[in-house]
Amino acid sequence: MTAIEISQLTKTFGTVRAVDGVSFTVEAGTITGFLGPNGAGKTTTLRCLLGLVAADSGTALINGQSYAHLGSPISAVGAVLEATSFHPGRTARNHLRVLCVSAGLPESRADEALEQVGLADAAGQRVGGFSLGMRQRLALAGALVGKPKVYILDEPSNGLDPAGIQWLRGFLRYLAEETGAAVLVSSHVLAEVQQTVDHVVIIAKGKLVHQGRLADLTVNGSTPVRVVAREADRLGPALERAGGKVDPAPAPENAAAESAAGVLTVRGMTPEAIGQVALDERVVLSELVRERSGLEQIFLELTA
Repeated sequence: MTAIEISQLTKTFGTVRAVDGVSFTVEAGTITGFLGPNGAGKTTTLRCLLGLVAADSGTALINGQSYAHLGSPISAVGAVLEATSFHPGRTARNHLRVLCVSAGLPESRADEALEQVGLADAAGQRVGGFSLGMRQRLALAGALVGKPKVYILDEPSNGLDPAGIQWLRGFLRYLAEETGAAVLVSSHVLAEVQQTVDHVVIIAKGKLVHQGRLADLTVNGSTPVRVVAREADRLGPALERAGGKVDPAPAPENAAAESAAGVLTVRGMTPEAIGQVALDERVVLSELVRERSGLEQIFLELTA
């Protein structure tokens, strides 16, 4: 089920087109990473989705409706765009109670949400004394009070220590897999995104450059394949004739053990196709491994 649908979204500020015809979807029960360099248009896209900025054209829908037409927004979508919108003199509990009262929710949801984010012991403390990580948890608690099935989170791991980041990773997975929620996460911490999300949406200069499953992005037919063969000098040209791009690979750590073999890096071919060419050429392979590209490397290539 599609929970978030953005179609041909465009927004211009003066002469700058911040978002240029962006389209993507987020499905229920999944975590989607929303990635892009600074100034790519991520925050503007999220603000259009949440009705904070009026788009010039296109649509941004949550459960098939614009944010302005949601009957009970706090029960439909939980959003965290920044962790600074707190009155420093209020306690964490009272901050959430204000949200509950304004939305017609039982005040008991305040303590339940604080328990969920690990702030139950700090419920009576004033927010002015909170660290950035505690503010991030409190902002997430505010997104949870309405028990929505859609979450839009902008840099939710900012300020969290390693234990907090590990907790956040598990909590987002719980929201997606156990409650069936759709989670859209904007982040610059690519190593963390790679461990957390199911799908990625990448934009650059306001334009969509990729949308799809993370696994398909980081392991696919164009991913480098490491080939070790005794007759690599004969196999390389045959692979190029078959459509592959072949480069000598860096010398392996156990170079002495492989001194009699040649090492190639092949792009544009699957291991199966490489194996077939080797069979046709009667070249014996001692190693055939598809390498997994890091998300950071792929991100830089797509947004260059």
